[in-house]
Amino acid sequence: MGGVTWRKIKGLLLPVALLVGSVGACGGSTENTNTLAGTYSATVFTVTPTGQAAINVVAAGGSLTITIATNNATSGSLAIPASINGGTAFNADMAGTATLSGSTVHFQQTADTFVRDLTWTHSGTTLTVSNQAAGSAAYTITLTRQ
Repeated sequence: MGGVTWRKIKGLLLPVALLVGSVGACGGSTENTNTLAGTYSATVFTVTPTGQAAINVVAAGGSLTITIATNNATSGSLAIPASINGGTAFNADMAGTATLSGSTVHFQQTADTFVRDLTWTHSGTTLTVSNQAAGSAAYTITLTRQ
């Protein structure tokens, strides 16, 4: 009774799958399958508090930088200068994760900031929000991959 059994066939599939995968990998492609991975810095960063004029955060000395690793872990910082934050500087750590669904990006972060409340759009080398409300302000931000 030396017939072929599912266990014998299954035992052959893994080596065959590994061989096929390694042959396909020999094509020399180094393409990163995570299209989000990289370091992004704010090139446009305006906030418009309800009923007030827009404030250019970058021109005022503020910044937003987020690095997204290949496993979607994030790091970076948000800095809002005292001059546009009621006299108190604000800094936050951007540690957390990023998720991409289609072209939509969401950040899950421990720091409670507008960054995690916004719905970002990924296109090429940018992450953007345009006149999007969060809390008592609207945000227009372009993060450009460096």
